[in-house]
Amino acid sequence: MKYLGCNYMTHGLSFEYNDLYDCCMMHHDNLGMPVLINNYKGEDIDWEKIFEIKRERIERQKIATIKECQGCCYLHEKEDTDEKYISEIAFQQIKLCNAKCRYCGDDFRIHKKYYDVYPMMKDLVEKGYFRATDTGLVIFQGGEPTIMEHFDDLIDLFNKQNANIKVNTSAIRFSRVLSDGMETGKILTCISLDSGCRETYNKVKYVDKFDVVIESIKKYSDSANKSQGGSRLVIKYLFVPGYNDTIEEIDLFFEKMKELNIKNVVFDVEAGYAQQNHQKDVSPHIHYLIDYGKKRAKEENMNFEIVSFAFYVEQERQIPYSEELISDKNLLIKTVNKLREENKHKNREYAVPCGYFVD
Repeated sequence: MKYLGCNYMTHGLSFEYNDLYDCCMMHHDNLGMPVLINNYKGEDIDWEKIFEIKRERIERQKIATIKECQGCCYLHEKEDTDEKYISEIAFQQIKLCNAKCRYCGDDFRIHKKYYDVYPMMKDLVEKGYFRATDTGLVIFQGGEPTIMEHFDDLIDLFNKQNANIKVNTSAIRFSRVLSDGMETGKILTCISLDSGCRETYNKVKYVDKFDVVIESIKKYSDSANKSQGGSRLVIKYLFVPGYNDTIEEIDLFFEKMKELNIKNVVFDVEAGYAQQNHQKDVSPHIHYLIDYGKKRAKEENMNFEIVSFAFYVEQERQIPYSEELISDKNLLIKTVNKLREENKHKNREYAVPCGYFVD
């Protein structure tokens, strides 16, 4: 029987600071992230019980979309299956970080402690409940993954299972494991630079580490470009309206990407801004900036993608693409700056980050 579902609902785990979820796909109106275990802190997991919960959720989904999943763009029509395995895992239980990103929404960053996921992942694999699939993904995110206890062991564990692995890192701390993984084509690494110069980086990240990050990216790029399957390094530009949402900053970003020989870039929109300004409330200049980023990437022969909340923003786009506007840079700058000023009341107010972090 077909129903409206997703691979996370059937085969996903998402480890958060306090709970274990099906997924980490927070979307409109703070929906998303169906709970599997409340108040989870690394205890032993009854995998059969997990699959029972997933089965009950699937049966409810066949009748009507459950509240947590309403409006999620990852839902699609799929066949029901009784196969019990995990192929999608998100690790974001660690909140320690070596950046203080202004847009960070992790309220638990003040906590130095986090639970160790390695014993349960080893148990998952040894009991045969993990399966590497073409569409499956093991992703490290939240805080700074390279600080995580047993990070190298987890990478090794899932490498041996031939899993698709993605790591989101600040690149403030260089990791030889990531560098080697990109060179062999086994690990996709995403670095959210969000700027093209030191001044803007400091405003967004709230740490003076731009030069350190650029040096790490250079090393990662050298390794990633040796992979026979193509570069597995992605540099991200996340729009934080009021701080880095200008044509000039995007130009600086692409000039730096050319200098570092980057092959892949992704654009995103800060989550809180997208959530409170979804649909027609998003300032049109955000759409024009995404269009311009796509144009610049094509000119520089770079792969371009929009992800996460940029996907939602574009999905609900209220204005048409304008080739004339995007091609006329002077007009584009004037238009973007005008719209940016007119819509500045929609920007979020960010508290100065003060959580615990690792330098």
